[in-house]
Amino acid sequence: MRNKKSITAFMLAFIMLLTMPVWTANAEATSGPSVFVNGVKVKYAQAPVIRDGATLVSAKETIESLGLSFTWDASNKRIVGSNGETTVTFVVGQLSATINGVTVFLNTAPAQVNGRTMVPLKPLLDTMGAVATTKTDLISIKTGDPSKTKYFTGLPLQVTNSSIKNLGGNAVNVDYVQYTMYNGDVYTTDYTMTLAAGQKGAFENATNVPGYAIEIDGENHTFLGRAIHGMSKQGEDIPSRSYQLTDRLYASDAFYKDMSNMWNKVLADFKKQLKQELVNNKNVPIQIQASDISYDTMGYPEANIRLKNLTEKKIVAFELSFSCFDSYGDPAKGGYPYNNRFYGKANDAVGWGETYTFTWDLFSYSDTSKISNITIDKVAFSDGSVWKRKK
Repeated sequence: MRNKKSITAFMLAFIMLLTMPVWTANAEATSGPSVFVNGVKVKYAQAPVIRDGATLVSAKETIESLGLSFTWDASNKRIVGSNGETTVTFVVGQLSATINGVTVFLNTAPAQVNGRTMVPLKPLLDTMGAVATTKTDLISIKTGDPSKTKYFTGLPLQVTNSSIKNLGGNAVNVDYVQYTMYNGDVYTTDYTMTLAAGQKGAFENATNVPGYAIEIDGENHTFLGRAIHGMSKQGEDIPSRSYQLTDRLYASDAFYKDMSNMWNKVLADFKKQLKQELVNNKNVPIQIQASDISYDTMGYPEANIRLKNLTEKKIVAFELSFSCFDSYGDPAKGGYPYNNRFYGKANDAVGWGETYTFTWDLFSYSDTSKISNITIDKVAFSDGSVWKRKK
């Protein structure tokens, strides 16, 4: 009997971000205050809510009331507010955002509430240099000059979390810096992007999020963020007004502390989610997520089963069983004793919260075209404890 573990596991941080649930209005949230911008009340289809001490506001109405255009990127669950040279970018479920491409951390992640996409208010204020006066049930916002904020580059560039767009009428070379950390030291990598008038180009490692691992010269660095260094056009070099500040930002203890706090929160949320999934799985430590049949080079069937460790302990071995059926729906019998129930074992480690796909040969059940009634029968953990299914 052969079992193999396919490479479908990702680093834990990546799993946590992708599996963070879309938050919906519940007992955690309380109705937030009314919002006025320059004396005009913002009309919301979904009222602001308070979560984790932060005010979340409906993205579209608030962004537009501050004088920015609103874009919803459905495929990436991304919100972009921009007036051209000033741009803020959020992603639903992420505890980091960018202002003109610079990483900022959030107390609570953007979320969808009753069909509306909600974002934290404070980064919007920081983007626009706005000032807010808060009372019990009222937030009064006075817009400012975004060109006076610390994030403003002074360059004809629209910078999001993943790309740069040339807003000018001439081709430009844009110099930007990628910041990473390795063994406690901050490293920089310089890049140059050439953009024709109106052209948009993607950053190197465009999908990275602060805290992700990134390979540089064979070493696994931690991605921190980016900053625009400057640009050149027609032989003229133009520095970014924000570069010196952002260069200091990524090397600061405060930035590292904020990033650590973000991942601690993500980790706590993931553990909370994992506990709920365990309860929903009737306290069976392994969740069966999917299964299918494939065939080896000899034409014999293989059972592929994707499973998830729902505990906070490493699994070192487990046993399962499932029923085999042929294409007519009749039992596909084999093995010993001669019936259609297959019993499988695995001695591969499954880290806590991780998802893997295991494959078992079914050459003794050669008529199998589908399987059902998969059950986890026994699980052994690295701490020596064992879980057994109650009979």
